Amino acid sequence: MKIKESNSKVRYSQPLALFAGSALLLTVMRLVQIKTSIDASTGFYTKSGFPVVLFYVLLFVSCFLLAVASFVSADSKTVALNKKSPGMFAVTLAYAFFVFFNGASSFIKSIAAAGEPQTASTAFKGLMISGAIPLLLQSVFAVLSGIFFIELSLSFKKGDGSASGHRMAALMPVGWTSCRLLHLFVSKISFLRVSDLFLELSMCAFMVLFFMALAQVSSNVYSTESRWRLAGFGLPAALVATVISVSRLIFTIVSKETYINDNHPFYIVDLAFPVFAVMLVVLLMKNGGSVCEKEENNIVS
Repeated sequence: MKIKESNSKVRYSQPLALFAGSALLLTVMRLVQIKTSIDASTGFYTKSGFPVVLFYVLLFVSCFLLAVASFVSADSKTVALNKKSPGMFAVTLAYAFFVFFNGASSFIKSIAAAGEPQTASTAFKGLMISGAIPLLLQSVFAVLSGIFFIELSLSFKKGDGSASGHRMAALMPVGWTSCRLLHLFVSKISFLRVSDLFLELSMCAFMVLFFMALAQVSSNVYSTESRWRLAGFGLPAALVATVISVSRLIFTIVSKETYINDNHPFYIVDLAFPVFAVMLVVLLMKNGGSVCEKEENNIVS
């Protein structure tokens, strides 16, 4: 019995409602965590217990349910990347500039991380451990990703699906988020005891999968196999990004020195991502057209 994209009773409105409720609850819980249970200077938990366990259980269950609902929903048969949408044009264009900003910030940090010149035999290892190389690669892919998002925004503006002609460019966001993952993995610190690091790793992992699906669907490359992943991985990524960025934004405004770890500051690009991902899912829900029909038309033509 076929399960994938077979349940017409599961609509995209349901994962969106789950996302909204989970984001609100988990963000409040995260605010309490930062306020009472985390040492900002190290990022380590000062105390743990049932509330911390409950936070991660709810986060895991929410992400799992969002992915499963998208997998079985018949709404996943639709795609709207070839539709005209002024709202999506504006959101995607704005996101492109936030990605450019992240690229510039990463480049500046890579120069600072490089430090003093080293001997040739130790240079690569030292630059990798310091994070200079991952940050430099992140900056390069961020610029290329920004260019793709501008192309995607123009595709939404015209409604002609012109982004499908830029298959290599569509992979640049995958490279960008992969480099973010690499930079996080070279951190000399516990992945589990530092909640900021764990949450960012989870967010970037979901983002890699989401951007891979976006690249495939926008380029019409195995799009029927990957279309459910736009919501299935986009909403979990947006959920984690919301929990991270909203809580950091609030405490950055309240007292950055007291509550925010220097290695895990607020990034506006992470706050912009949930807007981009959720808007895309809403567009899929409202204006989706059949991927199969589009691919068949391409074959015939």
